[in-house]
Amino acid sequence: MYEIRPWKKPGCELTIYPGSLTSRETFSREINQAHGEGGGLNANYRTVEALAIVANRLGQHGLVYGTDFVFKTGDIDGMSFDFCDEASRDRARGILADTVLSEAA
Repeated sequence: MYEIRPWKKPGCELTIYPGSLTSRETFSREINQAHGEGGGLNANYRTVEALAIVANRLGQHGLVYGTDFVFKTGDIDGMSFDFCDEASRDRARGILADTVLSEAA
């Protein structure tokens, strides 16, 4: 949905390190035991939980998911977010300063 329409400004990306936000395992022993394999949309549990934490933190500071930013992609080493403009990206960078790995220039 978000990649189809031009909602963002190019070059407004941040990459976050999930391990700095959560210590959750990448899989759930409890869920695997009870239900077999599974995960949030084939993502690992650490990335899914880190995404929820990022969205919550940014939301607490007035940034709205789907308007100001969206999740782009992620894995155990990093998860990327696209922002609608430099101001939103820079606000997020300040809010998430301890977790930012890199950003598009």
